[in-house]
Amino acid sequence: MLLDAAERSFAHRGYRASTMQVIARDAGYTRAVIYRHFGSRDQLLDALVVRVAVRKMVAIAARLETTTDPGDLVTESLVIVATEVGQDPLLRVISEHTDEGNVAAMIARSATLSEVLAGQFEMGFRQAGDKLRAGLRPGDAARFVLSVALGLLLGLVPGADDAEQVRRYVQVFVLPALVADPSPAGPVFTASG
Repeated sequence: MLLDAAERSFAHRGYRASTMQVIARDAGYTRAVIYRHFGSRDQLLDALVVRVAVRKMVAIAARLETTTDPGDLVTESLVIVATEVGQDPLLRVISEHTDEGNVAAMIARSATLSEVLAGQFEMGFRQAGDKLRAGLRPGDAARFVLSVALGLLLGLVPGADDAEQVRRYVQVFVLPALVADPSPAGPVFTASG
């Protein structure tokens, strides 16, 4: 209930107006109760970011449910991360008021979320078996993909808002580090990107 109220408050009132007092009142609790669950506003924000990100992960998994090739799974999940996750209205409202001012930094700063995301990727890489590059540890592959995702969210890759360009980038530069039989290299960046 507290996270539901926090999510509604941030979405409707914005960051500054969503005080712990307002969120507690909206949830039907006192401030003391909200502070018993979350020691600070930062802890509440972290829990909210984890909640939204996990919801995004579930939605991405559902969209890619029929995709079985590990290379395709990595490619398409990174395309979705680059082109959609950073545009989530709630994550944007919250992240714009952090010191870094962006979704990627907010995600990277959350140790809980980093572990959840890396764990999801690692589980997928464990299932990939011999389709992964020989000698590559699933945990290492997971951390690598997470770092690529954060780089895409930060806009460090030119054209990260263009699904086709992200797809080419992942196929040419990321998959050769991960899969046993990557596609041949080809052009990645368009003249404008």
